[in-house]
Order: sequence, then structure tokens, then C-alpha cells
Amino acid sequence: MISNLTHISCTSEFANGNAYQFIQLAQRNALTLQSLDIECGDAIDVLGLVQDADDNHVSYPCLLILKLKAWLHTQEARRPAFRGAAPFPILQQLLLSFDCQFDDDTFFRGNSATLKVLDMWLDSASISMLWKYKVFVPGSHPKLQVVRLWYAGTIEPVFTSIADALQFINDIGSGAAVREYKGISFHAYLVGIPSSLDSHTCIQVLSLPNFGPDVWQVITLIKSLPLLSDLSTSLPSRGDIPEGVTFDTLPEHIVSNYAPIGRRFRCWHLNKGHDNYCNDPLTCVLLLALACPNFDYADSAIGRDGLFMEMMEGEIYSVRFKPYAPRLRRLLFRGWNAKQD
Repeated sequence: MISNLTHISCTSEFANGNAYQFIQLAQRNALTLQSLDIECGDAIDVLGLVQDADDNHVSYPCLLILKLKAWLHTQEARRPAFRGAAPFPILQQLLLSFDCQFDDDTFFRGNSATLKVLDMWLDSASISMLWKYKVFVPGSHPKLQVVRLWYAGTIEPVFTSIADALQFINDIGSGAAVREYKGISFHAYLVGIPSSLDSHTCIQVLSLPNFGPDVWQVITLIKSLPLLSDLSTSLPSRGDIPEGVTFDTLPEHIVSNYAPIGRRFRCWHLNKGHDNYCNDPLTCVLLLALACPNFDYADSAIGRDGLFMEMMEGEIYSVRFKPYAPRLRRLLFRGWNAKQD
């Protein structure tokens, strides 16, 4: 029987059909193992890592690196492991790419002071778990340096408010030592943006595919996300015009009261929503361009290829926007180039 191993690594070529055996091998070497890397085409029963055949807890006191990647998702019901036990107490690197199988914080227990790298594919269950157990809060992971989150969307909503969703993303990447934060494309199904939001300094890319905001909500969003460069939403609406402002004086109102905001904001993708109909997406784009000095690209699923740019060009030279045409033409320059690529 092989024992006292410090490193176990197996690719899909060897692990396919044998994932259970590699899990058992890791379990037998739990006291000495420093790194474990399993990639396979089968679903991985991760519970076998932390619980033996007699239902006893298994701990890995020396494990620094844990990488688990499964191409097939498990069909087993999610379940808690040993509440209170810390199976990976000094873990430094955690890379997970499969459906979360635990209904608790098993992977994160006891290693908040040592974790340096987090690379994790998030499904709705894992997001709910991280949020429920408050695994990441400001100051909780002082050595965390690299965060890579991958999230492909969800059918069921995870958060009921955008404030909670943004707080979740920001808390994970807000550690003082974080130097790399990638994969932050958060797809959410949310229904509203409050009139004010706390500032979130880590979010660079945000996708709200089923939410059609008005221009005031987008302004609120951008003001609260100083690093935001790329936004995707459903089709927007102009929203209510403030008292004393007319449709023709709206551009002047935006310039006088909101510019400049979102200095890193560059791109807005407008997608057709399931239930939203946009009366004036072009107006929203141009108003936002007046507020955001570096916003230079917008695209939309409206109509045939190039139609959105044609419509935008006409709107830029309309009576209300013509005084600002020199600064708005940057949208046309990058937009037409993108259509030709």
C-alpha cells in the first residue's frame, strides 16, 4: 500500500473511471500530502476526501494546494460535511471546477489566514453557500493575492437585490493583499437598483442580462463602481425627467450635474430583454457618454448589423445633442471599426 506521499497529480487520461481510487489514495496519505491535483471526466465525489468509509472525519494538516476539476457534474444531492471540522487548515491555493457538493463552507474552514489563491467555478449553490456562511468579508483573508471567479449564469436567482450581489463580489476581492482579480463577469437576474449604493472598488465587469435599467440607475451603478469598464444590461429606458428639465435640456442637465463619473467605463452592451421594450436606447447611450469621459463603445441586439450605429449617428446630430457632437463622435469611431472587424 502506497503511503507517506506528499504530492498526487492525475490528469483525465488516468483519472477517468478511477476518480474514486485517487480520492482513496489521497485519503490514505492525508497526514503527509502537500498538494493534490485531480482532473477527470467523471463526477468527483468530494465527500470522500473528508469522510472515510466509517464516517470519520479526515483532515489534511499539511495540504497547501488543492485542485479539483471534473468535466461531468455530479447528480448527488448537496449535503453538509462535518460542521466545525477544518479538513484543510493551512491551505494556500484552492482551485475548484465542478458543481459545489457541500451545503456548507467545508473547503474554506480554518484556512482564512493562509489562503493566497482562489480559482473557483461558481454555480448558484456555491454562491448561496458563500453568501450564507459569510466566508468572505472585509479583512477575513489577509493573505489572499489572486482571485479568479468563473460564473456562467444561473436559471434561479441567487440574490434578491443588486446591493447584495455587488457586496458579495466586492467582499471576495477587497483584501489588502489582492493583486489580481479576474473573471468578474457576474450574471444576475435582478429587478432594481436603489437610488444610492455603497462604493465597491473591485468590480470591473458586470452583466445584468435580464435587467432593463433607466439612465439614472446606470449612473448610480457607475458612480458606485469606480473600476467598472464593461457593463451588459437589457435595453434601457430614459426614466423620469427631473423637475424643471425638458427632454431638449436633458443633455445639459447631465453635463452640469453628473459629469465626470466612471473614468474607467468604456463599454455598454445592450441586450434584448425577455419582458423589456426600450423606447430610447440611443438617448440613454448618449446621455451616459456625456457623463463618462472615456465611454466610447456601445452595441445592441436591435435590428440588423450596423443599424444601431446608423441610428446613433443620426441621434448625435439631432437638435438636442448637436452641441455635444464633437465629444460624442468617439462612439461612432470605435463602433464602426468594431462592425468592420
